[in-house]
Amino acid sequence: MSRMTVDKVMSVKVISITADTPIEEAAQIMIDNGISGIPVMEDEKLVGIIAETDLFKAFIEVLGAREPGIRLTVLLAKTAGQIARLSQAICDAGGNIFSLGTFLGFSAETGEVTLKVGGIPKEKLVALVTPLVDKVLDVREKVIL
Repeated sequence: MSRMTVDKVMSVKVISITADTPIEEAAQIMIDNGISGIPVMEDEKLVGIIAETDLFKAFIEVLGAREPGIRLTVLLAKTAGQIARLSQAICDAGGNIFSLGTFLGFSAETGEVTLKVGGIPKEKLVALVTPLVDKVLDVREKVIL
């Protein structure tokens, strides 16, 4: 091992991105190529590196993980206006949606929607959204002490 050098284990075909590459595209490139980091280039100059940890940071920001409130995950039909109806009902009840993420559902017709909501009690939120969604999958409350 002491005689092994980096050139024996490094990747020769380097995949890179530019600083204006959307973060989800960078993540997809990394996953598709089985790499945990990717150089960020501008005019053939290295300006940074994006790593898995950077993607984790973005993920927790998108889901509002650092915000106090209720994390609600629901199964919702993939039809026009479903997210708008859900959002409007929460707003009308005095709730505030801090974040919203959509994910693949159990079938092509449904998707999972995860929201971080404040300004409305957990029990009221669940009662409010239950008739508007296919299923309430998870409810968790985060309190910042």
